[in-house]
Amino acid sequence: MIWHLYDYYLRPGGGYFGTKKASEPVHVQYSYADRSVLAVNTLPNALTNLKLKVRVLDIKLNEKFSKEIALDLAADSNSEPFSLPELKDLSPTYFLELSLRASDGKQLSSNFYWLSTKEDVLEFDKSTWYYTPTSSLADMTQLKELPRVKLAVSGFTSRKGKDGTAHVTLLNPSRSLAFFLHLQIRGASGQEVLPIIWQDNYFSLLPDERRVITASYKLKDLAVDSPNLVVEGWNVDPVSISLRQVKSAKN
Repeated sequence: MIWHLYDYYLRPGGGYFGTKKASEPVHVQYSYADRSVLAVNTLPNALTNLKLKVRVLDIKLNEKFSKEIALDLAADSNSEPFSLPELKDLSPTYFLELSLRASDGKQLSSNFYWLSTKEDVLEFDKSTWYYTPTSSLADMTQLKELPRVKLAVSGFTSRKGKDGTAHVTLLNPSRSLAFFLHLQIRGASGQEVLPIIWQDNYFSLLPDERRVITASYKLKDLAVDSPNLVVEGWNVDPVSISLRQVKSAKN
């Protein structure tokens, strides 16, 4: 399954970041099978006074359900699952936002799902070791109706020895969801800098949400002092900016 994580050019794909998210030592997740939400702690120490927040939003981001749960997590354990209730007047395509925070408010884990009131129907009786047929697909067509969004984007680069790091800040100032953002660093030739290790990618931003993301690469693959950052997305106006270099870190 390695080609779902990164390709021949060592470009990390959406599967890479999904796997990275799922492998967090402290994690909050949703189960498609039974509509349950739970928190996972794989650390060797207990976590106490946590707050799990659950929000369901329709396609226009109207809040249809919200719940906050206080919980403790023993070492190497899961929380008791909480099941989402059946909700009336929910749009065919909707969103689920999960957030797990420590007692001081620090975010430990978050997750964002786009879901459908019409679920996939899988024919498990016809499964092979590599494929399960789907007789009916979930309805995600309303994603085409998401309004266009213009992001506020800024950033800079730093270097240490033979390594460079891009520091990127993204803000969604609109009242709409900025869905499925894809970030790239491009060098002198205009080609994407590869290999590259993004802190996160292929993520979404809710209204007024801000994210600070880093990306690490080898300076030899850049061949320019001020690379370009390119930000694209499902319903996002493409942005391209030059990233200035700050004072180099000590080797």
